[in-house]
Amino acid sequence: MKIYKVNPFLFFLLLIFSCENNIDPNKEGTAEVAISVASRGFYQFLIEFDDDLYFPENLPDEFRVVSQEPIPVNIKFQILDNKEDIFQPAPNDVPVFLMSVPVITILSIEKIKSIP
Repeated sequence: MKIYKVNPFLFFLLLIFSCENNIDPNKEGTAEVAISVASRGFYQFLIEFDDDLYFPENLPDEFRVVSQEPIPVNIKFQILDNKEDIFQPAPNDVPVFLMSVPVITILSIEKIKSIP
C-alpha cells in the first residue's frame, strides 16, 4: 500500500474554496400566518415558514384576522438581525414569556386561493 504525502498548503486551499457561502437573508415560498394568543384580546401574528416561526414587522391588516385556522400565503421576506418576544397566557390570563423569534420584513405576500 502506497502512502501519499499531501501538501498542507494545497489541503488548506482546497478546504477554503470548497466552502460555499450561500447566506441569503431573503427567503420565499409558501407559509402560514398563524396567531399566538398572549392573553384575552392580545394576539401576536406570526409567520410559520419551513417549521420556523418569524415575527413580521409589517404584516398588512388584511392578514391580521383572528381565526382558528392559519392563513396559507405565498411570501417573500428578509430576516432582520433582531428578535421579538412571544408570550402565552398564564392561568390568570397575564402574558408570560414563551420564546424569542427572528423579526422579518415582508417584501411581498399574497393569500393562496383555496380550490372549491
